[in-house]
Parts: sequence; C-alpha cells; structure tokens
Amino acid sequence: MKRNLSIDLVKTIAMFMVLALHIVLFKGNIPLSIFRSWNCGLATIAIPLFFMVSGYLLSHKPFDYRYSFKKIKSIILFILKTTTLFVFIESLFFSEGQVLQLLRSYYSWIMQRGIMWQYWYFAAMIIIYLLLPFLGKIIQSRYHLHVVFCLICISFVFFLLNIYCDFERIYIRQTFRIWYWLMYFLVGAYIRNHYNFFSRITWRHAFCAVVLMMVYVYYVEIPYDEYSFGSIICMIYAIVVFSACLNIKITKGKIIQELSSLFLPVYAIHPYIISKLGFLDSYIDFSPSVKYFAVLGIVMIVNVPLAYLLMKIPYVKEIFKM
Repeated sequence: MKRNLSIDLVKTIAMFMVLALHIVLFKGNIPLSIFRSWNCGLATIAIPLFFMVSGYLLSHKPFDYRYSFKKIKSIILFILKTTTLFVFIESLFFSEGQVLQLLRSYYSWIMQRGIMWQYWYFAAMIIIYLLLPFLGKIIQSRYHLHVVFCLICISFVFFLLNIYCDFERIYIRQTFRIWYWLMYFLVGAYIRNHYNFFSRITWRHAFCAVVLMMVYVYYVEIPYDEYSFGSIICMIYAIVVFSACLNIKITKGKIIQELSSLFLPVYAIHPYIISKLGFLDSYIDFSPSVKYFAVLGIVMIVNVPLAYLLMKIPYVKEIFKM
C-alpha cells in the first residue's frame, strides 16, 4: 500500500507541537508572555491529532481482538524496552534508596506518574484497542455521527466542569478521560469515511482556525492546556488542521516521512532531555519573549536530531521500534 504522506505530515506537526507544549518541563525560569500562552494554546491539539490519526488509520483495519491484542502486545513491549533503558540510565545517578521509586516506573505510567509519565497516551491507546471491535461496529454503522455528537456534548460538559472546579485535575487522570480520546478517534475515522465533505478544507481555513485559537487563548483564561480538549473551538481547530493536512498533495515527502518516523523516539525521550537542559538557563537570560523562543529552539534542535541519531544505532533502533 502506498504510504500516506499527508498523515505523515499530521504526525510531524503533532510531534513538534508536543515538544512546544512541554517546554514547561525546562528546569529554568520561562517567564509568562503572550508568546508562551499562544504556544501552549496552539500546541494543545497535539494529542487530539494523534488520536485522530489512529482513528483515520484504524478505520480500515480488522475490527477483531486478534488484531487488537497484537497491537497491545507491541505497545507493551515498546514500553518495557524503553522504560528499562531509562531506568538503567537513571539508576546510575540515583541512590540505593531510590531504586524502588525507579522500579515503579514500569507501571506508574498508567497513572501519568514516574519517569515515563508521558506513556499515559499508550495506556489510553490500549483502552481504545480493547474497545476496537465495538468501535468498529460504530464506525460501520449509520450511528457513527450520532455517537460523535454525544461524545462532543459529554466532552463539552467536562470542559465546563474543569473551568468551574478543576474536576478532571482532581478526580481523573488523563489516561481515563476516555470521552476525549474516543471522540477524537471517531472523528478521525469519520473524516476518512466522509472525505469528500472534508476535502473542501484548505490551509486558508486552517489559518483562520489558528487565528481563532489565538484569540480564544488571549481572551479566555484556561488554567491548564488539557482543559481545552473539550472546548468547541479546540475541536474545530483540530478538525480543520487535520483536514487541511490531508488535502495537501505531497509528491516528494522524504523529509516528512523521515520526521514522521521519529515520533516514537522523540515522544519517549523528550521529557527526560528537556528536564536535563535546565543548566542552560543562566546562559539565556533574555526578555520573556526572546527567552521563550530561545528555549523553544533549543528543545527542538536537541530532541529531533538526537532521536534521528538514536535511530541510526542498530541496537538502540530496535528499542524504539513498535
């Protein structure tokens, strides 16, 4: 089957958005500025885009448990291999009393904790794979759009609860905010099955969506970026960007394909790498806006080339493959 370079473009954009979103892990002082606010707002759709990509790709896959368990097995093996690598690296610096804390990393990712906390995304994907036969029936039925609409309504209710009382931050880990992940997953599948309708969306519409999101971030104070997942504006923004990418005809996409293949290593290493870059803080003592761009540039320049180099090392490459 011919590789879908448009999907590679979506994955590449989402990968860079994840890096932009997580510059807050930089252990220096990144002062608040309008650019930092816009960065977090515009990059909010990184995870929704990944779930939409999954829905788009899996909508034409076998909807049976044999396929689901095969994918779950590959996810768990990936997590075990990469976690072991990072536990080994951290054990070189941890004291003997902290070994138990490191060992908890083999399961604490489910609850978005430990040194591999970012793997909560894979825990959510495991849930989706377990539900895949049921989701397949929805995708193939005439009630697909009805279910999406119900999930949009549920997500919006949680958005309002979060704004009012930080409901999800207090009671529900991101792994289990399944209404968002199912909604974006099913939206991705719906876009594929009704592509003729979404083929009208271009980058002019995406630009308007970006401006809309910037205005939204400027005027609406959102305590945490993840709260935006349930906002109607964030949903529109994600759908328009995703659709606009699909409608770009890419003929020579070697760079996009290469960057897309770096998603897993970048996603695995970026929290650890960003947290270790804090020593540079004293060297980038600029105004808030300039410092933000400096840190963002450093995060991009270090993580992506490092992931590329890791994938050129035979044994390490096998660790980061799924």
